[in-house]
Amino acid sequence: MKLLLCVVFCLVFAINVSAKDSEVLPDDPLYQAKRQKETAQLNAILDPLERANFHTKLAGERLTEIKSMITKGKHEFVESLLKEYERSVSEALYEINRSQSQGKGTREALEVVERSTKKHTEVLTELLDKVPEQAKPAILRAIEVSKHGRNVALDRLIKIQKGELPVGRPDAGGKIERPERMERPNKFGPPEGIHRPFEGRPGGGMGPGGGMGPGGGMGPGGRGR
Repeated sequence: MKLLLCVVFCLVFAINVSAKDSEVLPDDPLYQAKRQKETAQLNAILDPLERANFHTKLAGERLTEIKSMITKGKHEFVESLLKEYERSVSEALYEINRSQSQGKGTREALEVVERSTKKHTEVLTELLDKVPEQAKPAILRAIEVSKHGRNVALDRLIKIQKGELPVGRPDAGGKIERPERMERPNKFGPPEGIHRPFEGRPGGGMGPGGGMGPGGGMGPGGRGR
């Protein structure tokens, strides 16, 4: 009987969290459950294109949370969320590149990234005037990551349209390395123990230097559009 009650309670709790996921914010007691659910959903996705779309969705969710925290004046959450936003954009590009290397068509996923990051850039730009001075560098960095994500997607889409992007291997000039793993705290809350998702490296990876690195890496400061 106790076991049955426990199962029923867990199901009710899961349904409750699912029903209002978008309303659960970083200062909410249910936020940790929301993030654990996102992780479980991501782990269940095997296809790189589906993972790319899910990462793009997560980037939008983090941006919604950022706006809400700024509106509530809880700026201590913002930098951590911005870093996770950057990581989600980077992961989406990585998964698209992985799918390209498997010979799959990536046009649809690239279009999702292009549309989403264009909107993200607009939202982040509007937030610049709503945060304290000390928070503005993090917003500016996220804007550069968003612009870079859109530039990468646009460049790939143009190459696909022209038939210049080879199928079955990554674009030689745009290899994207997987972002470094972020160290997450046991409980999601004010930013502590979370590293920047990627740092500039001369030999590759995604860094703030912008454009395509000599080792095939990509930085968020690509061409502005």
